[in-house]
Amino acid sequence: MERKVGEIFEYNGEWYQCIHTKSLGCENCDLATKSDIHCSDVFEIRGECLSCYRKDGKSVIFKKLEKVGEPEIINGKKVQSIVTGYANCTFCVFKKGGACLSGGVCKNSVRAIYVEIKQNKEDMEEKKLNFKPFDLEAAKAGKPVCTRDGRKVRILCYDLKGAEYPIVALVEAHDYLDESISTYDRNGRFDHDRENKNDLMMLSWKKEGWVNVYKSYNVGKKIPCMASIYPTKEEAKKSSVVGFDYVDTVKIEWEE
Repeated sequence: MERKVGEIFEYNGEWYQCIHTKSLGCENCDLATKSDIHCSDVFEIRGECLSCYRKDGKSVIFKKLEKVGEPEIINGKKVQSIVTGYANCTFCVFKKGGACLSGGVCKNSVRAIYVEIKQNKEDMEEKKLNFKPFDLEAAKAGKPVCTRDGRKVRILCYDLKGAEYPIVALVEAHDYLDESISTYDRNGRFDHDRENKNDLMMLSWKKEGWVNVYKSYNVGKKIPCMASIYPTKEEAKKSSVVGFDYVDTVKIEWEE
């Protein structure tokens, strides 16, 4: 992965910008020696920084940006105002095709812009995502896999020859735009010795529906029984069977 010069991204609740530098500049990088973050630990987030490895031939550093105020909702987007080193709105989430789409509510100075906050955790709660420990056989059978922090995973193979980490996968980047290649052991671990946000997990969906409950007679005892599952209570009630000993229409949940 390669961050574009000027690109802004979030990491651990802070915002950083990819800045072109004419020298190596590690001492000025906020994702290197200026912080407690080990450079190699955040490679998947920051991408290449040396000119010899970058397609644009430019060396870059990553500068931490100052947040202004609290996050807010504008035009249906959850955004954060931040101060950048650029005296224009080029990288503002509302700047598109030369027009400002913030609805005229922009309160920022010329060196501050709005960036959109990816609501991954909230989205997962709304969609009722549920993670389970990695299951090699289930993954081979095509069951959905994700990382421990919720990013999508596409497994390329499970049998990399001669490797301690034989599972090879494409993992969604933190900006949800690119993918990077990662390898894992047979337990889905990114690192044998410790839990890691990149570990593989099984992704299951909590689903819900409505069923009609009836009474069935078996050896003189009334036993509740159910039929089909319907997406809404109204549809279930409309489909209830006339003549059966109807009890109630109830909501059920299950995982897939």
